[in-house]
Amino acid sequence: MTRILLALLLSLAPALAQERQVQGLTAPVEIITDRWGIPHINASSHEDAFFGQGYAAATARLWQLDLTRRRQLGRLAEAFGPGFLPFDEAARHVVFRGDVAAEWPRQSPRAHTLALAWVAGINARVAEVLAEPGLLPPEFQAMDARPEPWHVDDLIRMRWGAGPNIRNEMRRALLACQGLLGLDALAQPLEPPAQPQPPMGLDPCLLKREQLALYDRLLAPLLWPRARQRSDVEGDDFDARAGSNAWVIAPGRSPTGRALLANDPHQAVGAPGPRFISHLRAPGLDAIGAGPVFRPGFQFGHNDRIAHGRTDLQIDQEDLYLLELNAEGTAFRGPGGWEPVTRLREVIAVRGQEPVIREFPHTRLGPVIFEDRAGGHALALRSAFLEPGPVVTLEYLAVIMARNWQEYREALRFAVWGSNYMYADIDGHIGWQTSGRAPLRVGHDGLMPVPAAGGFDWAGYMPLEHMVGLYDPPEGWIATANQMPYPEGWPEARMTSREWTPNDRYRRVAAVLAGQSRHGMAEAAALQLDTLSLRAQALVALLASLPEPPAEAALLRGWDGRLDAESEAASLYQLWWSELAAALRLAVVPEAARGAIAALHPHVVLALAARAEHRDLAVEALQRAAARLRALPEDGRAWGARHRVDLRHPMSALVANANVLGGRSGGDGATVMARWWANGQNPVVTGGASFRVVLDIGNWDAARGINLPGQSGDPRDGHYRDLYPLWMAGEMVPLAYSASAVAAVAESRVRLVPR
Repeated sequence: MTRILLALLLSLAPALAQERQVQGLTAPVEIITDRWGIPHINASSHEDAFFGQGYAAATARLWQLDLTRRRQLGRLAEAFGPGFLPFDEAARHVVFRGDVAAEWPRQSPRAHTLALAWVAGINARVAEVLAEPGLLPPEFQAMDARPEPWHVDDLIRMRWGAGPNIRNEMRRALLACQGLLGLDALAQPLEPPAQPQPPMGLDPCLLKREQLALYDRLLAPLLWPRARQRSDVEGDDFDARAGSNAWVIAPGRSPTGRALLANDPHQAVGAPGPRFISHLRAPGLDAIGAGPVFRPGFQFGHNDRIAHGRTDLQIDQEDLYLLELNAEGTAFRGPGGWEPVTRLREVIAVRGQEPVIREFPHTRLGPVIFEDRAGGHALALRSAFLEPGPVVTLEYLAVIMARNWQEYREALRFAVWGSNYMYADIDGHIGWQTSGRAPLRVGHDGLMPVPAAGGFDWAGYMPLEHMVGLYDPPEGWIATANQMPYPEGWPEARMTSREWTPNDRYRRVAAVLAGQSRHGMAEAAALQLDTLSLRAQALVALLASLPEPPAEAALLRGWDGRLDAESEAASLYQLWWSELAAALRLAVVPEAARGAIAALHPHVVLALAARAEHRDLAVEALQRAAARLRALPEDGRAWGARHRVDLRHPMSALVANANVLGGRSGGDGATVMARWWANGQNPVVTGGASFRVVLDIGNWDAARGINLPGQSGDPRDGHYRDLYPLWMAGEMVPLAYSASAVAAVAESRVRLVPR
């Protein structure tokens, strides 16, 4: 009764809502923000709904939006000074330089009009903030900066995305130069198994790791004044990489008789978080979900008929080309003769000093990211993200409009990023479809750099019909967790990669789902928080093969392999793994190859540890680990004492109360509850499932989700950190969907009217 009265009161009291006049609307829009900071946008047209999404995103995350745009377009230095010039130089190498006008017709239907409306919503909020500086987020105030309006074409130009393959290509070239290419399987076993071979005509000794400096800078954290820096760049630790878990359950396996979808995407975590939840409602559109705040639409969520989720599919979407330059650097040797190197000269504005002029060489293959003019060679980066066609910033728009499996698959033709797309609908169907721009390579497999003169080209992209998927399988469930997805006998010509994330998380999810006759909302939420480590179980099982296990093994005897926050055994296991992996690397990787092989693949570590000749090494590693554990204070030996979720704002030295600290966590990068770290021996969590969602398909008001640490990006806002304690406790909040459910949790209302 209380909720009904509250809903009635809110509906009858428009005076309680703020009213703001804005440019860009065709009719009034109402934005109801609920008690968890989620905006529910009610509009009379799709375009106005997307205007509302852009406006709400800019209201909650203006600094994050502005910073993302500036970084991707190479315009940081003009706002923040010369220290940001190297980042601008890197970004301008990969800004799209084709015909922007020609790109819009290549996007999904209505993408242009929806994107125009979304950008207009951002700009409406920018105009408000510029007119009233007290509204500026504190980061702008700390840097004495101001946000800029967006242009819709920015969404076409800022399209680059980093794949996982480029550094692997370089590693293989370094090993091949030393005649040690066979050792590459220690770092990355290929699935299906294969032996990489240097492409014909490639001189691998011309390649050096430092030649990827510009590429690395594209991924590196920004260097803020007086800010304590942390390394969130993906390195050689296979568990410190973006991934996800997702599964769908058919009605026959669900206790409700309806399908179910669970998804927990993984990324680097921080304050603010990487994703934003919003709800769009207009005639013919009623969709709620989460995605990057700087893109229209969302990646994960549902409309009134279908639910959708995704995990990364490790498509190899980039290649390195070794160019032979002419003496003037104006041409490179192609398969049919000399081809032009275009050298664009651009002026980069720099705050506090004179503008600088920089040169950006470009070829038909892509931008030149390194060149040695004196030596006569260079490296070009070819990327599916930079080629003409659909762009990653707009790939969600068609998905959230789909009404059934056929429309959903058609929408995936506009997908760019390699993804396992998960599907469930109110009619009880479940599905999985891989998609993304997968290059069709001519004469090479993408595992190593190739000489540009060798004719190693791309012949378009793999059609959706050739990519793997499932629809209503007899098992009644489908799961993905970034594992190698191809069934036995799948044609090699239709595989998108041979480099995959270790399959520990997938094997655990699959084992749980296969072992449950019914899997509902509670079971899905529990599985998302599962800390059982198959890797830990396998390593501890090796102790049984020792004739006289060392005394240090006592703590692990009888341990179930769960990496719970209060487990001291989990802490010992992590220290043992660290010591063992380092010792095995020194034992099996020749000194000449250690610069290339910085870490062993986790499954290689387990296989080597099981060998009799490494038994003593494993025991010694365990003894060192136990000594390290004993050296810790007694109250600091539980795994969670070291494995904390401390979210540090990159500008915390300049912005008050911006860090979100203190939570003790279980799990690691190999458990379903993915909580990895990227700072060597310091296991403070730097990545994992910042967003989680579980959906009972059709019973939409039963949906539950959580977004770390909160919806707002402003430390002064109550929704900046309010979801952190719930996330730490493993809880989720309702994702209100129906009008009555939204009214029952409404916290504030804003009515936008056309100016």
